[in-house]
Parts: sequence; structure tokens; C-alpha cells
Amino acid sequence: MHSPKNFHSYEYGSIIKCECGFEIPVIPEMETVGSAIDDHVEEHRRKQKDSIKGEIAANHIHDFLFKKLFEKIAQMNV
Repeated sequence: MHSPKNFHSYEYGSIIKCECGFEIPVIPEMETVGSAIDDHVEEHRRKQKDSIKGEIAANHIHDFLFKKLFEKIAQMNV
């Protein structure tokens, strides 16, 4: 599972922030960023006791974080 600790060796200035406050650094290794997002989405899914609510929460957070990521990448490429 990826956590912010895994990113401490990178110098970064850009992050995306989840609605819960969790921060994911935007680094050149997009596969790593995607994995960190997926891991965090699963945390939101597991927090829900009801599986349907968990799926809804996970889908929402997934879309939210990837939207934030694409917005951040667009800003960086301006």
C-alpha cells in the first residue's frame, strides 16, 4: 500500500488533496500516483459498513481525485 511516506524521497511542490484532507503528491511517475489514489479510494470504501455506500463513496472519491490530478497536470503544463 502506498502512503505519503513512500514519496518523501521526491522533491515536489504539487499535491492533490482529498476531501478528507489526505494529500497525494503529484510526481512524474504517474503509475505511482495512480496507485496511491487507488489505495486511498479503498480506504474510503472500507470505512463504510454498508457495501453499497462503500461503492458509492469509492466511486465519488476516485472521480474527485482523478479530476484534481488532471486539473493539476493541466496547470503544470500551461
